[in-house]
Amino acid sequence: MSGINYEIQDRKLNSFKHTFDYNFCKRKYDEYARMSLEEFRECLKDRQKLGEIGHLCCFILWVKNIEQHEYRDTLGDYGLIHLLFHCMENHDAADMHAQYIHMLFKEDIKLV
Repeated sequence: MSGINYEIQDRKLNSFKHTFDYNFCKRKYDEYARMSLEEFRECLKDRQKLGEIGHLCCFILWVKNIEQHEYRDTLGDYGLIHLLFHCMENHDAADMHAQYIHMLFKEDIKLV
């Protein structure tokens, strides 16, 4: 397993350790990136799949920032995550933002 370890501290200075399995993330990323727009739109309406997409986006943005390959869409680094929250709140938002998120996911934030 090629895991990337990191540690997060909360305001009370409690540590939370976490590991990203790069190979697993790459496999899941490829699965979503190969989907048609319609399939991807439906995933944005499924809580489980939306959670996976959100985790992958956070992972990719984190890796790119650590390696100084900063990614910024027009909404800033966290604009993509913000749109995913809108999709979680409302299926109409998933329909409205699906094409933009799909394009960013497939072309702009590629996990290589």
